[in-house]
Amino acid sequence: KMASDASLASIVIAFSLNVVASCGTVFLNKYLFKELGFKFGTALTVCHFFFCHLMCRLLIAYKVFKPKENLNWMSVVPIALSSCGYVVFNNISLALNSVSFYQVMKLLCTPIIIAIQYLVYSQKTSTITMASLVPVLLGVFVTVFSDMEANLLGTIFAVAAILSNSVYTVWGKEMPKKLELSGLQLLYPQTLISGIILTFTIPFFDDYAALVHFDFDWYNVMIILCTCCTAFGVNFSFFLLVGKTSPLTTNVVGYFKTCVVFIGGILLFSGDSSTKSLIGIAITLLGTLLYTYVKYQEQMRQADPQVKLIEKLEKENSKV
Repeated sequence: KMASDASLASIVIAFSLNVVASCGTVFLNKYLFKELGFKFGTALTVCHFFFCHLMCRLLIAYKVFKPKENLNWMSVVPIALSSCGYVVFNNISLALNSVSFYQVMKLLCTPIIIAIQYLVYSQKTSTITMASLVPVLLGVFVTVFSDMEANLLGTIFAVAAILSNSVYTVWGKEMPKKLELSGLQLLYPQTLISGIILTFTIPFFDDYAALVHFDFDWYNVMIILCTCCTAFGVNFSFFLLVGKTSPLTTNVVGYFKTCVVFIGGILLFSGDSSTKSLIGIAITLLGTLLYTYVKYQEQMRQADPQVKLIEKLEKENSKV
């Protein structure tokens, strides 16, 4: 019983850290972009990557995990590149769009991930799961066309963020298995490589002259450091939560974070949200709940010993 209580406590801690860190990162970044005028998404991402790498080194020093010996760092470059696109385009999308538009568009990653898994890895998705995605897409449609802060440039970067996010998510699942790494063992080299790559892109994506002349007073620097801390918290707690629970539970946590970000975004940044926008958000959240329920039922069915036996017999019969 004590072991069970300790396991439950660790799950609660991982859940709480992930929710607080994720929502904190979104709101702090938006505060930096909108209120402090620090509209340098790429430079901020570079800070996040290098800070995460330094924190990984600190965890290694305290023997929280060990880096894999003889790892060919070139094998990490593909996921590092997708990570660069994922974070940069997300930050730029957040800078150009409202919080609600930014968060709802990210939900489109789900059908894109399903498509990638089917086309690349031949992993099929059931018809009922596909049907449960309809309300999600409907909610996104309503929200996008009712959000007055949506614009062409912001939408382009939002789509780029969705595509890179989807690729990164799929590789984030497949790459550790391929390279036989834990999450932190992969995060350690990935963040350094991504940080170095993105450093050279700052003049192309950010206003370099404005960045150099930005007022880096103690308050602005403190907020930037806070975003670095929350960004590391997101990465660290993600792997901690997945290790303690399952991808399904992590998705449920993601939907909960979406609700928090929606509500917080409306209260903090979008006080005049239209009725259509709120209806779109409500439809989207109901759709994600339906999708989660369907996936839960499928997982429970797959875990049933009788179902497993029937599926095994069907496979054997099909071979005969």
